[in-house]
Amino acid sequence: MLIDYHLHNHFSPDSQTETVELLKRAQDQGMREICITNHAEWFTMENWHGVFELNEAIQRFSDVESEIDHIQPQFFDIPIKLGTELTYSPDDLVAIEQFLGIIDFDFVLGSVHDIDDIIINSHKDEVRYFPGKSEEEAYLPYFQQLRDLAEWGQCDVIAHFDTIKKYGHKYYGPFEPEKYKRLIISVLEVMKKNGIGLEINSNCLHDKCQELFPHPTILKWALEVGIEYFTLGSDAHSPEEVSRHIAESMEMVKTIGLKQITTYEKRKPILHSI
Repeated sequence: MLIDYHLHNHFSPDSQTETVELLKRAQDQGMREICITNHAEWFTMENWHGVFELNEAIQRFSDVESEIDHIQPQFFDIPIKLGTELTYSPDDLVAIEQFLGIIDFDFVLGSVHDIDDIIINSHKDEVRYFPGKSEEEAYLPYFQQLRDLAEWGQCDVIAHFDTIKKYGHKYYGPFEPEKYKRLIISVLEVMKKNGIGLEINSNCLHDKCQELFPHPTILKWALEVGIEYFTLGSDAHSPEEVSRHIAESMEMVKTIGLKQITTYEKRKPILHSI
């Protein structure tokens, strides 16, 4: 069963993709279920540092939900789930929890995008973050914040677990998770404790570091720790990115030992054998 549980459409500040266009592309790629996961925070393409505003988010995601209800009958063979991608922001946690209690989500992705107000997976901001730092100085704060996200525990799945390597590899070479094994294992253990799953994100296979998120070694550790829930996502922001490399990613993770993938209904996980 092929799924794409990380998609952005025109209700996301970084996408202009119409939902029907997205769905047609997902169908062409053989997807059996999708989830639209627009960013909860709002930002501009000139300034990628997002701001979470509760009333704005409620209105926008109510509109997303209405559009899904309108379009779903046209695509009866591919369930469309309502999701969101939350950027971990300690200052906004109370408002975000209110938001999660108001919108009837099927699925919530949690992610870390910024360190010290710098977007670490942005081609615009990489030059503000990596130069002048050792690899440990750049990578450790990211994984520490990822652990904070897992401790918060209000998301279903953590997205692009090692996205710090997306641009970090340009400065330090290929990512070697063994250097950070103790910290990464501690993040995975917190995820296991809080019932949080791990996303297999195919976005970077196309370019940048040309690896899955997460690195295969991290996926093995996740299985060893006992993580139960795994989703697949292309992290698409344009039509040509929709479900790109999802089928390939599925085959890759099967060789590592993954036996099941997960879909969600009203925040409840549903396991599927692969």
